[in-house]
Amino acid sequence: MEVIMSITCVSEFPCAPGKIDELIKIFHEALPLARGISGCEKIYFSISETDPNVAVTFEIWNSKIDHEKYLSQLTANGTLSDIQFCLSGFPKFNFFNNFNNF
Repeated sequence: MEVIMSITCVSEFPCAPGKIDELIKIFHEALPLARGISGCEKIYFSISETDPNVAVTFEIWNSKIDHEKYLSQLTANGTLSDIQFCLSGFPKFNFFNNFNNF
C-alpha cells in the first residue's frame, strides 16, 4: 500500500530579459517567510545553468492545500504580482506525490 507523505511542487519561472536580478531579490525576501508557513517542509530556489533567464523553485509541502494557502498569501500581499511583472510568460507548476516507502 502506498502512503503519500507530502507533495513536491516544481515551479518554473521564465524571466524577462534584464529582470532576473529583480526576481532573485523578490524570492530572497519571500522564501524565508514561506519557510515559516505551516505545512512548508523545504523550498529551494535555483537559476538554470543553461538559461540564466529561467528560475525554478523546488517546494516540499505537507499537502497541496498547504501550497494553495501559500499562494493565497502571495496573492494577498502582492508578491505574486511582483513576480509576474518580472516574467516573460506564465509560470509552470508541476505537482508530485512523495512516498515514504522508497
